[in-house]
Amino acid sequence: MQTLTDSDRRFIERLGLQAQSEGFSRIAGQLWATLIVSDGPVSSSQLVDTLRVSKASVSTNTCFLERLGIVERRTMPGERQDFFAIRPHPYAALVEGQMKRLEARKEVIAEAKATITNEQTLAKLADLDQFYTLYYESSKDLLKQLKSRIHGHNK
Repeated sequence: MQTLTDSDRRFIERLGLQAQSEGFSRIAGQLWATLIVSDGPVSSSQLVDTLRVSKASVSTNTCFLERLGIVERRTMPGERQDFFAIRPHPYAALVEGQMKRLEARKEVIAEAKATITNEQTLAKLADLDQFYTLYYESSKDLLKQLKSRIHGHNK
């Protein structure tokens, strides 16, 4: 991994803090930022050294970023350790994952609406269902725009 500039380090720290303020791990945000500023795949040991965190923290948080669709794990010939990089078009994958999670939430709500009889609870469930429907629809529009950019059809 190349030497980080002061600007790189500031970005890494700030994205970590931003991630933390949004309920994610600070280290996940720092890993994400480190991979953004890196020239290529970064080994797990380089991430440990760069961020001064434990191997376990790197492992846990890279797995989290992989599940979100932002990061991909790579292997290198002759190397035993894992390498990580920002995957191609990560933000479309991020939105697709969010949409799958929204679908699952809507299924939970539908099941609850079918079995719960309390009117106040049903009203709250209807409100939550409407929120997730709007969220899903706006995510669908965002995904369409992201995919359009991927395919070079900027509008």
